[in-house]
Amino acid sequence: MIAFRYTVMRLMIFGGFLALLSLLRVPMIWAAVGAALLSMVVSYFLLARDREAIAAGIERRVEDRIARRRAQVDAGRTAEEDEDAEIDGRA
Repeated sequence: MIAFRYTVMRLMIFGGFLALLSLLRVPMIWAAVGAALLSMVVSYFLLARDREAIAAGIERRVEDRIARRRAQVDAGRTAEEDEDAEIDGRA
């Protein structure tokens, strides 16, 4: 949900700058470019907390996946070692 809010806020900042530059009679292509640049700078500072929360959530999910994958590898490795021990015991 926070990613949706972050995206909406970025679009609103861009739209605000685009409207402001259009009211100043800047040609539309330059208004769009200027609005994009200005909104990037402003949202970098204003939306830093949301961006950090999104990054923390992604990091947490990646760490959980890594832990699950390591557990699966360890479980598979244990089964293979048991099989090897049985084979070595017969030979």
